[in-house]
Amino acid sequence: MPIDGALRDKLEPETKLVARYKGAEHTAEVVAGEDGEVRYRLADGREFTSPSAAGRAVMGGTACNGWRFWSIAGDEPKQSRRKAGSKPASEAAERAS
Repeated sequence: MPIDGALRDKLEPETKLVARYKGAEHTAEVVAGEDGEVRYRLADGREFTSPSAAGRAVMGGTACNGWRFWSIAGDEPKQSRRKAGSKPASEAAERAS
């Protein structure tokens, strides 16, 4: 779930962020920089001044909206655990009618 606009200026240091890109999960942490400003540190240790810059690094240089790219860890929507081969509920309902 993208980071809500109301939270954008309120992300505290130690907040964990996650994103999925090309089937891989990426993580970042909000940290306090030496200048007191918030930074976004990727798992490999690189730090960025914005979530968009951190997302761009993950995406290999492709521009992105970091607020939509990252989610706060634990806030991601749960994927459905449908049995392999089963139809979504909406498709099953169509067949029944």
